[in-house]
Amino acid sequence: MEKLFFMTKKILTILSVTILSMLSIIIIISIFTRFIGKSLYWYDEVSSILLAWLTFYGAALCALNRSHMGFGNLVASMPLILKKIVFFINEIIVISFFIILAWAGFHVLSIFGDETLTSLNFISLSVAQSALPIGCILFILAEVLSIPKAFSFLIIGKTQDEDEIEKALYEANNSSDIQMAKEKLE
Repeated sequence: MEKLFFMTKKILTILSVTILSMLSIIIIISIFTRFIGKSLYWYDEVSSILLAWLTFYGAALCALNRSHMGFGNLVASMPLILKKIVFFINEIIVISFFIILAWAGFHVLSIFGDETLTSLNFISLSVAQSALPIGCILFILAEVLSIPKAFSFLIIGKTQDEDEIEKALYEANNSSDIQMAKEKLE
């Protein structure tokens, strides 16, 4: 399960960085082409689609890292049995919501049929709008893969924030720059 977690994290990171890079390149190119008077007629439609893809795939990456906003400290302050109940109710609600959203997304894709983008008629509208159902499925996968770690934190009374702070402090204390600074101070 841990191997699948890290593989999914790597894939989602690569996808998100690739989409962000493509979006940045398209926007930069469109700025320069507009400056020289040869505006790209398709950049705004493609940019908005890439932004939607980035939003859904990035949200799945955040779900995998459990970095969406939440009430971690509130849940951590509850008695253990209540923590467990709240945790599982939360997981059921989130996963159920994304199952419904994925189903609706696939239903919407079936409505498009052979329609294409307005500016680029060789790109199917179904491909362009596939971010919704695919992103929802990735979000569900990310949520399921992150449950064991989140539940273990819940049991020991640790929050995601505390774990991130501990990791950052550990990395800061063990960095070569800090070691050199400590040696110079001694």
